[in-house]
Amino acid sequence: MKTMGFIGCGNMGGAIIRSVAPAKKWHVLVHDVLEETARALASETGAEYAPLDELLKASDIVVLAVKPQILPDLYATLRKHTGKQWISMAAGISLETLATQLHTENVVRIMPNIAAAVKKAVTAVTPHPNADKTLIDTTMEFANLFGAAHRIDEKHFAAFIGVSGSAIATTFSFLHGIAMGGVHEGLPYATALALISDTVESATSLVRESKKHPEELLTQVCSPGGLTIETMQVLYENGFMGILMESVEAASQKALELELKAKTGK
Repeated sequence: MKTMGFIGCGNMGGAIIRSVAPAKKWHVLVHDVLEETARALASETGAEYAPLDELLKASDIVVLAVKPQILPDLYATLRKHTGKQWISMAAGISLETLATQLHTENVVRIMPNIAAAVKKAVTAVTPHPNADKTLIDTTMEFANLFGAAHRIDEKHFAAFIGVSGSAIATTFSFLHGIAMGGVHEGLPYATALALISDTVESATSLVRESKKHPEELLTQVCSPGGLTIETMQVLYENGFMGILMESVEAASQKALELELKAKTGK
């Protein structure tokens, strides 16, 4: 059994470890700058706590579950350990930067979201062009343990962040907004939130299973002079579609800015 070491046990890293360690596909080591946090997580999940140097020596695959601003201070320590395979969760750190700093092309970028906590994360998987196939296959298997893994080209990574990584927050805002509308119309908030949550799930299932374009389904539920078309008119008059598209662009552009900053240091 290979050993997988996690550096970072924060919200995202912790959620993923809670899915991966109990699966027992790898011997899982964990480390965090807050030792008590890492030890508690190890005890909870059946993983094993290890000091950083011991983790790096023992691990075949190292998962970098730290914030991107922390990585530059770690590179010198990390690259001393040759022959490792690396999975990075750090936003805005390109494969080129990772390969240069870690002195290996056996690197994969991933971008999960907070739904990893309920094993429903949507995760982008982007391997270096020269990464070993075994690492790519392992990363896909790993990411599917806490949701759905999607392999994408790095040129689309920033767009993925806009469409999925950050858009989960847009979805939370949408759910809350509709629920508040329900409150305005007399429903208890909890009831309204449950209704719109189930509605979003049913809409998603219908799009997937019918394989119809969302606009085709939209026209099916908008009867001439009916209730639903009134809803659509309000959304269109207030630029709903444009706001959504601009939100995707904003997150994508910020991701590209972070990549450039990490590469140039400016």
